[in-house]
Amino acid sequence: MDKVSLEKEEHASILNTEVVTRLASVGQIAAGVAHEIRNPLTSVQGLLQLLQEEHDFQYWDLIFAELNQAISTIESLLSVSKPSLQTESITDFSLCVELENILSLFQQDTYRIQFKKKWLDKAIKIRGKRSQIKQALFNLIKNACESIEHTGVVTIEHVRVGECVHVVISDTGVGISTTDMRRLGVPFFTTKPEGTGMGLTQVYSALYEHGATIDVKSTPGEGTTFTLALPVSPRHKPDVSGGAEMQPIHLKKAEDIREFFQLNRKTFNEMLENEAATTFEIVSKSKFVTEKDLLDHANQITELVHDGLTQEIIELAQERGMAWAKSDIPIISKMEWFYALRKVIWRFMDEFYSNKGIDAHTAFAIADRTSDALDNFIVHFNVSFAKYREDVLQSQKSVIKELSVPVIPIFEGIAVFPIIGRLDNQRLQIIEDRLLEQLENRNLHKLFIDVSGAITTEEVSFAALERILDGVMLLGCEAVLTGISAKMAKFLLGANRDLIRKISIQSTLQQALLDYSAGRAALEK
Repeated sequence: MDKVSLEKEEHASILNTEVVTRLASVGQIAAGVAHEIRNPLTSVQGLLQLLQEEHDFQYWDLIFAELNQAISTIESLLSVSKPSLQTESITDFSLCVELENILSLFQQDTYRIQFKKKWLDKAIKIRGKRSQIKQALFNLIKNACESIEHTGVVTIEHVRVGECVHVVISDTGVGISTTDMRRLGVPFFTTKPEGTGMGLTQVYSALYEHGATIDVKSTPGEGTTFTLALPVSPRHKPDVSGGAEMQPIHLKKAEDIREFFQLNRKTFNEMLENEAATTFEIVSKSKFVTEKDLLDHANQITELVHDGLTQEIIELAQERGMAWAKSDIPIISKMEWFYALRKVIWRFMDEFYSNKGIDAHTAFAIADRTSDALDNFIVHFNVSFAKYREDVLQSQKSVIKELSVPVIPIFEGIAVFPIIGRLDNQRLQIIEDRLLEQLENRNLHKLFIDVSGAITTEEVSFAALERILDGVMLLGCEAVLTGISAKMAKFLLGANRDLIRKISIQSTLQQALLDYSAGRAALEK
């Protein structure tokens, strides 16, 4: 091994040692002060909330914002210092699946960042706390995206190397200076204007707990590469077909399948949460669908499947599809939940029927009935979901069209029509359709068309504008054009002279209304 390689390995070793030392220091600090600070702050927060109900004070929002920030910082420090105290169970899971789920959360960045993926050894799993590792991967990908100022590339690779799974996350961002490299993982150290400095601390803490290592290479101005090495699960042994050995689960026995699912409901729910971890995390922030909803409806589905109540399954699917459509939950979460639900149900059925001694004909009949029920749920869920979204879209289009032609009555038979924004042929077509309908329905005989807020484009057709004015006059309504800008005047000068003669013109809408009001008052005298 050459001198350069030895120096790099020595430097990486120093970094890992320093990180472990930092985490140990953080643990000692947090163990001594976190609870002592957090508990009083929480009590103060509760008392202030009571005071807020009795006293009006202009700085309440600022007080609570600062207090929440302090509590959040203490909780972050505690979670990093003692991650092993978290109640999350240890499971075998695929990093490829988790990376795919995480990347789906960065769809808003695809307009400026190209995500490149290279998945090798996809069947390999690791063992650990899924949410901790997922949060660490999310933090690294988030940092990679934020390091790219304008446009760039984030590359993610997954490959087995010996007894470890390597995840390599590279970016073409601003890079990290040599000085800052030695401070990576230090709590509260950040180069971001609004960063907390706890993201990488969580990454190092989670990986250290899982017996993993992390190597960082960076060149300022060119980018950064994080290489994670996580041990392969000791129970994960690929079979001859390349699949993974199914891990045993301990379930309570029962003679009836309904009773079997009921007795093991807690395990069923835990397995569903593990299989659809991303969905449950996203749903926890939703107002229309809750984590309890997911579990309750999953258990309802299993009951209906056993009873063969297809119509009830369809009705439940329609109700759930509409609820999901109302929320902002991404479609990928919906698909993950379907996949997880089907997988867990089949696993339970496999456990129930494995020692029943049923013949092939009966087994296929059970499989057909179960698949039919689940497929009915998925199909009608998607139909209801799509129909609600389509109805909302059509409603929004109608509102847009209505707002595009806001005819505002001011006197009996008199109205104002302000044209605001881009004026092109498509907009003129909408105006023609909606404006003439409103003139007829409201029986208007005078219309002030204000174009002070209109933006003309080269696409505007004189013929389209003339059709609108002809339609207004055919309905017995006088058109008065106000708010003509210099650009609009040049546009009208290029039109047919007959177009200008068809309408009355006044400088501003305000002046036109004042003149009309004065004339109206004179007539009434």
